[in-house]
Amino acid sequence: MAALLYHEDFKLHDPSPYEHPENPRRLDLMLSGLRDYGILERFSAPEIPLGDVGEYRLVHSEEYLRRVASRGLSEVEWLDPDTYISPGTHEALKRLAGAALLTVDSLVGGEGLVLLLPRPPGHHAGRDGAAMGAPTLGFCILNTSALIARKLSSRGRVSILDFDLHHGNGTQEIVYNDPRIQHVDIHQDPRTIYPGTGYPWQTGGPGAEGTKANIILPPGARDDVFLEAARLAVNLIRGFDPDYIVVDAGFDGYRGDNYMSSVSLASPSYHELGVMLRGLGRPIAVVVEGGYGSGLLEGLPAFTAGLLGLGDPVGRDARRSVRDVREKFKAGVEELLEHLGLKR
Repeated sequence: MAALLYHEDFKLHDPSPYEHPENPRRLDLMLSGLRDYGILERFSAPEIPLGDVGEYRLVHSEEYLRRVASRGLSEVEWLDPDTYISPGTHEALKRLAGAALLTVDSLVGGEGLVLLLPRPPGHHAGRDGAAMGAPTLGFCILNTSALIARKLSSRGRVSILDFDLHHGNGTQEIVYNDPRIQHVDIHQDPRTIYPGTGYPWQTGGPGAEGTKANIILPPGARDDVFLEAARLAVNLIRGFDPDYIVVDAGFDGYRGDNYMSSVSLASPSYHELGVMLRGLGRPIAVVVEGGYGSGLLEGLPAFTAGLLGLGDPVGRDARRSVRDVREKFKAGVEELLEHLGLKR
Protein backbone atom coordinates (compact mmCIF):
# COMPACT_ATOMS: atom_id res chain seq x y z
CA MET A 1 0.00 0.00 0.00
CA ALA A 2 1.26 3.49 -0.83
CA ALA A 3 -0.16 7.00 -0.72
CA LEU A 4 0.94 10.16 -2.51
CA LEU A 5 0.14 13.43 -0.72
CA TYR A 6 0.19 16.81 -2.43
CA HIS A 7 -2.21 19.70 -2.93
CA GLU A 8 -2.46 22.63 -5.31
CA ASP A 9 -2.52 24.88 -2.23
CA PHE A 10 1.19 24.11 -1.79
CA LYS A 11 1.73 26.31 -4.86
CA LEU A 12 0.24 29.32 -3.04
CA HIS A 13 3.66 29.73 -1.41
CA ASP A 14 4.86 31.97 -4.23
CA PRO A 15 7.74 34.47 -4.42
CA SER A 16 6.26 36.46 -7.33
CA PRO A 17 7.24 39.08 -8.43
CA TYR A 18 10.66 37.95 -7.19
CA GLU A 19 12.74 35.20 -8.75
CA HIS A 20 13.56 32.38 -6.33
CA PRO A 21 14.69 28.76 -6.79
CA GLU A 22 12.05 27.54 -4.32
CA ASN A 23 8.94 28.35 -6.33
CA PRO A 24 5.64 26.70 -7.34
CA ARG A 25 7.21 25.10 -10.41
CA ARG A 26 8.99 22.66 -8.08
CA LEU A 27 5.73 20.82 -7.37
CA ASP A 28 5.06 20.58 -11.11
CA LEU A 29 8.55 19.10 -11.61
CA MET A 30 7.98 16.50 -8.89
CA LEU A 31 4.70 15.39 -10.42
CA SER A 32 6.12 15.48 -13.93
CA GLY A 33 9.04 13.22 -13.00
CA LEU A 34 6.78 10.70 -11.28
CA ARG A 35 4.28 10.79 -14.16
CA ASP A 36 6.87 10.49 -16.94
CA TYR A 37 8.34 7.31 -15.43
CA GLY A 38 4.98 5.68 -14.67
CA ILE A 39 5.22 6.03 -10.88
CA LEU A 40 2.08 8.07 -10.19
CA GLU A 41 -0.21 5.18 -11.03
CA ARG A 42 1.33 3.14 -8.22
CA PHE A 43 -0.11 5.45 -5.56
CA SER A 44 -3.48 6.34 -4.15
CA ALA A 45 -4.01 10.08 -3.66
CA PRO A 46 -6.17 10.81 -0.61
CA GLU A 47 -7.49 14.33 -0.15
CA ILE A 48 -5.49 16.41 2.32
CA PRO A 49 -7.64 18.31 4.83
CA LEU A 50 -6.84 21.81 6.04
CA GLY A 51 -4.92 21.54 9.29
CA ASP A 52 -3.99 23.81 12.17
CA VAL A 53 -0.55 25.41 12.03
CA GLY A 54 -0.64 25.22 15.82
CA GLU A 55 0.26 21.53 15.48
CA TYR A 56 3.81 22.74 14.84
CA ARG A 57 4.06 23.76 18.52
CA LEU A 58 5.45 20.26 19.02
CA VAL A 59 8.60 21.34 17.17
CA HIS A 60 8.64 25.16 17.11
CA SER A 61 8.37 27.84 19.78
CA GLU A 62 5.28 30.01 20.18
CA GLU A 63 7.39 33.08 19.50
CA TYR A 64 8.62 31.75 16.18
CA LEU A 65 5.13 30.66 15.09
CA ARG A 66 3.82 34.16 15.91
CA ARG A 67 6.63 35.64 13.83
CA VAL A 68 5.68 33.48 10.85
CA ALA A 69 1.99 34.29 11.27
CA SER A 70 2.63 38.05 11.26
CA ARG A 71 4.62 38.18 8.01
CA GLY A 72 3.63 38.22 4.35
CA LEU A 73 -0.02 39.03 4.98
CA SER A 74 -0.43 41.46 2.07
CA GLU A 75 2.78 41.09 0.04
CA VAL A 76 5.93 39.01 -0.15
CA GLU A 77 8.14 39.61 2.89
CA TRP A 78 11.52 38.15 3.77
CA LEU A 79 12.22 36.28 6.98
CA ASP A 80 15.89 36.49 5.97
CA PRO A 81 17.86 36.97 2.72
CA ASP A 82 17.04 33.40 1.57
CA THR A 83 13.51 32.81 2.83
CA TYR A 84 10.25 34.49 1.84
CA ILE A 85 6.66 34.43 3.07
CA SER A 86 3.86 35.38 0.68
CA PRO A 87 0.14 35.95 1.31
CA GLY A 88 -0.52 32.40 0.06
CA THR A 89 2.11 30.86 2.32
CA HIS A 90 -0.28 30.79 5.28
CA GLU A 91 -2.83 28.70 3.40
CA ALA A 92 -0.07 26.39 2.14
CA LEU A 93 1.14 25.86 5.72
CA LYS A 94 -2.36 24.98 6.91
CA ARG A 95 -2.64 22.40 4.14
CA LEU A 96 0.83 21.14 5.04
CA ALA A 97 -0.21 20.70 8.68
CA GLY A 98 -3.12 18.61 7.45
CA ALA A 99 -0.75 16.55 5.30
CA ALA A 100 1.53 15.91 8.28
CA LEU A 101 -1.36 14.58 10.38
CA LEU A 102 -2.67 12.50 7.48
CA THR A 103 0.81 11.02 7.03
CA VAL A 104 0.93 9.97 10.69
CA ASP A 105 -2.59 8.53 10.62
CA SER A 106 -1.84 6.64 7.40
CA LEU A 107 1.31 4.98 8.74
CA VAL A 108 -0.29 4.11 12.06
CA GLY A 109 -3.29 2.75 10.17
CA GLY A 110 -1.15 0.32 8.18
CA GLU A 111 -0.01 2.24 5.10
CA GLY A 112 3.45 1.01 4.19
CA LEU A 113 4.65 4.07 2.27
CA VAL A 114 3.56 7.71 2.21
CA LEU A 115 5.22 10.11 -0.23
CA LEU A 116 4.63 13.77 0.67
CA LEU A 117 5.50 16.48 -1.89
CA PRO A 118 5.46 19.57 0.34
CA ARG A 119 6.00 23.25 -0.20
CA PRO A 120 7.54 25.10 1.52
CA PRO A 121 10.31 22.69 2.60
CA GLY A 122 11.28 22.41 6.26
CA HIS A 123 14.43 20.59 7.38
CA HIS A 124 16.47 23.77 8.00
CA ALA A 125 13.80 25.24 10.31
CA GLY A 126 14.73 24.82 13.98
CA ARG A 127 12.76 25.48 17.11
CA ASP A 128 13.15 29.26 16.91
CA GLY A 129 13.90 29.65 13.22
CA ALA A 130 17.41 29.46 11.81
CA ALA A 131 19.11 26.59 13.63
CA MET A 132 22.53 25.80 15.07
CA GLY A 133 23.99 29.19 14.16
CA ALA A 134 23.03 29.00 10.48
CA PRO A 135 22.78 32.43 8.80
CA THR A 136 19.31 31.83 7.33
CA LEU A 137 16.41 29.38 7.15
CA GLY A 138 17.57 28.20 3.73
CA PHE A 139 14.11 28.44 2.02
CA CYS A 140 12.42 26.53 4.91
CA ILE A 141 9.68 27.78 7.26
CA LEU A 142 8.13 24.96 9.33
CA ASN A 143 9.68 21.55 9.91
CA THR A 144 7.14 19.02 8.71
CA SER A 145 9.37 15.94 8.93
CA ALA A 146 10.25 16.75 12.55
CA LEU A 147 6.54 17.13 13.32
CA ILE A 148 5.75 13.77 11.72
CA ALA A 149 8.60 12.10 13.62
CA ARG A 150 7.59 13.66 16.94
CA LYS A 151 3.98 12.53 16.46
CA LEU A 152 5.06 9.00 15.53
CA SER A 153 7.46 8.79 18.48
CA SER A 154 4.50 8.62 20.84
CA ARG A 155 3.76 5.22 19.26
CA GLY A 156 7.26 3.80 18.89
CA ARG A 157 10.85 4.41 17.91
CA VAL A 158 11.46 6.58 14.86
CA SER A 159 14.47 6.93 12.56
CA ILE A 160 14.88 10.01 10.40
CA LEU A 161 17.15 9.67 7.37
CA ASP A 162 18.08 12.93 5.63
CA PHE A 163 20.00 12.70 2.36
CA ASP A 164 19.57 16.27 1.14
CA LEU A 165 22.83 17.82 -0.06
CA HIS A 166 22.58 20.28 2.85
CA HIS A 167 22.60 19.22 6.50
CA GLY A 168 19.16 19.11 8.14
CA ASN A 169 20.22 21.45 10.92
CA GLY A 170 16.69 22.32 11.98
CA THR A 171 15.76 18.68 12.38
CA GLN A 172 18.95 17.86 14.27
CA GLU A 173 18.37 20.77 16.66
CA ILE A 174 14.76 19.77 17.34
CA VAL A 175 15.40 16.06 18.04
CA TYR A 176 18.98 16.20 19.35
CA ASN A 177 18.06 15.37 22.95
CA ASP A 178 15.28 12.90 22.15
CA PRO A 179 16.37 9.26 22.57
CA ARG A 180 13.19 8.00 20.86
CA ILE A 181 14.19 9.60 17.54
CA GLN A 182 17.30 8.64 15.62
CA HIS A 183 18.57 11.19 13.11
CA VAL A 184 21.03 10.05 10.41
CA ASP A 185 22.07 12.75 7.97
CA ILE A 186 24.10 12.32 4.75
CA HIS A 187 25.31 15.68 3.42
CA GLN A 188 28.14 17.53 1.75
CA ASP A 189 31.04 18.56 3.98
CA PRO A 190 29.62 21.43 6.10
CA ARG A 191 32.88 23.38 5.75
CA THR A 192 32.07 23.81 2.06
CA ILE A 193 28.34 24.55 1.92
CA TYR A 194 25.31 26.05 3.69
CA PRO A 195 24.33 25.74 6.54
CA GLY A 196 27.83 24.95 7.83
CA THR A 197 26.58 22.43 10.39
CA GLY A 198 26.46 18.67 10.92
CA TYR A 199 29.78 17.22 12.10
CA PRO A 200 30.67 13.64 13.07
CA TRP A 201 31.18 14.51 16.74
CA GLN A 202 27.52 15.58 17.07
CA THR A 203 25.95 12.27 18.13
CA GLY A 204 23.13 13.27 20.49
CA GLY A 205 22.53 15.22 23.68
CA PRO A 206 22.35 13.98 27.27
CA GLY A 207 20.36 10.77 27.41
CA ALA A 208 20.31 10.50 23.61
CA GLU A 209 23.97 9.78 22.96
CA GLY A 210 24.55 7.72 19.83
CA THR A 211 21.15 8.41 18.29
CA LYS A 212 22.40 11.11 15.92
CA ALA A 213 24.90 10.59 13.09
CA ASN A 214 26.30 12.93 10.44
CA ILE A 215 27.82 11.18 7.42
CA ILE A 216 29.97 13.57 5.41
CA LEU A 217 30.32 13.56 1.61
CA PRO A 218 33.52 15.32 0.45
CA PRO A 219 33.21 17.72 -2.48
CA GLY A 220 33.64 15.70 -5.64
CA ALA A 221 31.78 12.68 -4.28
CA ARG A 222 30.14 10.50 -6.91
CA ASP A 223 27.84 7.50 -6.82
CA ASP A 224 30.29 5.03 -5.27
CA VAL A 225 30.90 7.21 -2.21
CA PHE A 226 27.21 8.05 -1.83
CA LEU A 227 26.28 4.37 -1.88
CA GLU A 228 28.86 3.65 0.82
CA ALA A 229 27.29 6.43 2.88
CA ALA A 230 23.82 5.01 2.19
CA ARG A 231 24.84 1.52 3.33
CA LEU A 232 26.28 2.92 6.54
CA ALA A 233 23.13 4.97 7.15
CA VAL A 234 20.84 1.97 6.59
CA ASN A 235 22.97 -0.19 8.87
CA LEU A 236 22.73 2.43 11.62
CA ILE A 237 18.96 2.53 11.18
CA ARG A 238 18.79 -1.26 11.29
CA GLY A 239 20.73 -1.21 14.57
CA PHE A 240 18.30 1.31 16.07
CA ASP A 241 15.39 -0.98 15.08
CA PRO A 242 12.75 1.71 14.56
CA ASP A 243 9.03 1.17 14.31
CA TYR A 244 8.76 3.95 11.71
CA ILE A 245 11.12 5.68 9.28
CA VAL A 246 10.85 9.30 8.14
CA VAL A 247 12.96 10.29 5.14
CA ASP A 248 14.00 13.87 4.35
CA ALA A 249 14.57 13.22 0.66
CA GLY A 250 16.72 15.84 -1.03
CA PHE A 251 17.60 15.50 -4.71
CA ASP A 252 19.85 18.55 -4.99
CA GLY A 253 22.92 16.31 -5.20
CA TYR A 254 21.67 14.92 -8.52
CA ARG A 255 23.92 15.52 -11.53
CA GLY A 256 23.16 18.93 -13.06
CA ASP A 257 20.33 19.80 -10.67
CA ASN A 258 21.67 23.14 -9.43
CA TYR A 259 24.73 25.36 -9.08
CA MET A 260 25.14 24.87 -5.31
CA SER A 261 26.36 21.28 -5.34
CA SER A 262 29.90 19.91 -5.39
CA VAL A 263 28.46 16.38 -5.33
CA SER A 264 27.27 14.73 -8.56
CA LEU A 265 25.00 11.69 -8.38
CA ALA A 266 22.90 9.73 -10.85
CA SER A 267 19.73 7.66 -10.70
CA PRO A 268 21.37 4.39 -9.51
CA SER A 269 22.38 6.03 -6.22
CA TYR A 270 18.86 7.09 -5.34
CA HIS A 271 17.27 3.91 -6.66
CA GLU A 272 19.57 1.66 -4.63
CA LEU A 273 18.95 3.70 -1.47
CA GLY A 274 15.22 3.21 -2.03
CA VAL A 275 15.78 -0.54 -2.37
CA MET A 276 17.80 -0.60 0.86
CA LEU A 277 15.13 1.28 2.81
CA ARG A 278 12.40 -1.00 1.47
CA GLY A 279 14.45 -3.93 2.73
CA LEU A 280 14.14 -2.70 6.31
CA GLY A 281 10.46 -3.66 6.24
CA ARG A 282 9.20 -0.65 8.21
CA PRO A 283 6.47 1.91 7.41
CA ILE A 284 8.13 4.84 5.65
CA ALA A 285 7.12 8.48 5.30
CA VAL A 286 9.07 10.36 2.62
CA VAL A 287 9.10 14.17 2.80
CA VAL A 288 10.72 15.78 -0.25
CA GLU A 289 13.16 18.59 0.60
CA GLY A 290 15.70 19.93 -1.93
CA GLY A 291 15.87 19.48 -5.68
CA TYR A 292 15.22 22.13 -8.33
CA GLY A 293 15.52 20.50 -11.74
CA SER A 294 16.94 17.16 -12.88
CA GLY A 295 16.92 15.87 -9.30
CA LEU A 296 13.13 16.09 -9.18
CA LEU A 297 12.65 14.90 -12.76
CA GLU A 298 14.93 11.85 -12.45
CA GLY A 299 16.23 11.37 -8.90
CA LEU A 300 12.81 11.41 -7.26
CA PRO A 301 11.25 8.77 -9.56
CA ALA A 302 14.36 6.58 -9.31
CA PHE A 303 14.27 6.68 -5.49
CA THR A 304 10.52 6.08 -5.39
CA ALA A 305 10.81 3.13 -7.77
CA GLY A 306 13.33 1.57 -5.39
CA LEU A 307 10.95 2.01 -2.48
CA LEU A 308 8.19 0.35 -4.49
CA GLY A 309 10.34 -2.63 -5.49
CA LEU A 310 10.58 -1.58 -9.14
CA GLY A 311 13.66 -1.33 -11.33
CA ASP A 312 15.47 1.95 -11.94
CA PRO A 313 13.26 3.60 -14.59
CA VAL A 314 15.81 6.31 -15.41
CA GLY A 315 18.98 4.28 -15.90
CA ARG A 316 21.71 6.91 -15.91
CA ASP A 317 25.34 5.80 -15.69
CA ALA A 318 26.88 5.82 -12.21
CA ARG A 319 30.28 7.45 -11.81
CA ARG A 320 33.22 6.75 -9.54
CA SER A 321 34.93 9.26 -7.25
CA VAL A 322 38.65 9.99 -7.51
CA ARG A 323 40.94 8.37 -4.96
CA ASP A 324 41.43 11.49 -2.85
CA VAL A 325 37.67 11.87 -2.38
CA ARG A 326 37.31 8.22 -1.41
CA GLU A 327 40.09 8.55 1.16
CA LYS A 328 38.56 11.69 2.67
CA PHE A 329 35.22 9.93 2.94
CA LYS A 330 36.79 6.91 4.62
CA ALA A 331 38.53 9.14 7.17
CA GLY A 332 35.24 10.87 7.95
CA VAL A 333 33.50 7.53 8.47
CA GLU A 334 36.22 6.37 10.82
CA GLU A 335 35.81 9.58 12.82
CA LEU A 336 32.05 9.08 13.02
CA LEU A 337 32.33 5.46 14.13
CA GLU A 338 34.80 6.47 16.80
CA HIS A 339 32.39 9.06 18.17
CA LEU A 340 29.58 6.52 18.07
CA GLY A 341 31.72 3.95 19.85
CA LEU A 342 31.44 1.49 16.96
CA LYS A 343 34.05 -0.57 15.12
CA ARG A 344 33.88 -1.48 11.46
